[in-house]
Amino acid sequence: MTQAPARPGLGDEELLIAVANTAHGEQDEFTDAGTMKAWWSGLGVPGATDPSSQNVAALRTMRSLIRGLALRNNGIEPAPADFADLEALPLRLDLRGAPTLRADPAGDLARDICAAAAAALLRATARPSWPRVKACRGDDCRWVFIDGSRNCSRRWCDMANCGNRAKIAAFRDRHRGGQTG
Repeated sequence: MTQAPARPGLGDEELLIAVANTAHGEQDEFTDAGTMKAWWSGLGVPGATDPSSQNVAALRTMRSLIRGLALRNNGIEPAPADFADLEALPLRLDLRGAPTLRADPAGDLARDICAAAAAALLRATARPSWPRVKACRGDDCRWVFIDGSRNCSRRWCDMANCGNRAKIAAFRDRHRGGQTG
């Protein structure tokens, strides 16, 4: 019997960020079972089991859920999403050691990661630090990050790139109205 992969040395927020940041631009770590397994192995977790394509779809839904909640923490209401894949995920409460959720049955990598992410999400959202988990406001970015600013006011993943583009666009919009033709 294969042990369900727990969090590979990652804390709850780190696991959520790792799952949420698996797609950026044209790169998607959850394109199929092979890319998903390579992503997980890249986190340093040995012995990953083969995921089914149906459960990889559930993992993509989990990614959307995490990003949506992180966007909400950054003042942006996410578009409505269909969470049927996650609602159908069979989970059971595991009371051995620290209480957590496990996939039932365990053994499919994508389903096991979804269960670990669901448990991490429940724990993380209950903490006072949850509002600091944010998604970048950049329309073409949405990278999830921890806002470490003193007053929790960070809006972009990186001020030098996404923040700068947003400020330049706002500047152009302000000055476009004042031009005469």
